[in-house]
Amino acid sequence: MVLKKLISKFLMLVPLLFFACSQGPYNGPMGGWGHMMGYGYGGGFMWIIFLIVIGILIYFLIQASKSKGSSDSTTETPLDILKKRYAKGEITKEEFDKMKADIER
Repeated sequence: MVLKKLISKFLMLVPLLFFACSQGPYNGPMGGWGHMMGYGYGGGFMWIIFLIVIGILIYFLIQASKSKGSSDSTTETPLDILKKRYAKGEITKEEFDKMKADIER
């Protein structure tokens, strides 16, 4: 939930940063930013590469958070699941003992 809020706030700021850095010339033909940030050949392409890298990072963060949630369920042993089912009343004592004996073989 926190990650989604952080990502949405970041995605709202990216267009503002892009337009703030790509405005018209100031103080000369290169806009005071040198050759790479004004109307030079690298400014727009650098922003595209920056956005692609940020997108890839966001993708990997989301995948990492999904894998954390699924790893918790794999630490549960079959005997733990059987005990929970017995505690909930889904199975009887006889069924529990029979299944437990089958698991322990």
